[in-house]
Amino acid sequence: MVTAKEKVRQAFEGAHPLDLSVSEAANRAGVCGNTASTYIKVLVAEGWLEESRPIGNARLFRLKHSVGHENAFSEASRRP
Repeated sequence: MVTAKEKVRQAFEGAHPLDLSVSEAANRAGVCGNTASTYIKVLVAEGWLEESRPIGNARLFRLKHSVGHENAFSEASRRP
């Protein structure tokens, strides 16, 4: 089963190299805005995403690529 966190991360992977707002990420992931916002904060803290720039009141985020993240996330998502 794909978790909401994985759906949000996959939304950014699918949009790469584009930046997404919280609402755009929520729409792409099929989750509500509050859920997307929560998991974007978590993914930023874990080093998966970075804030790219603000536009007005909206903050945009993008996938932060570095070696080894793909395997690390897959292994972490399998843990109970």
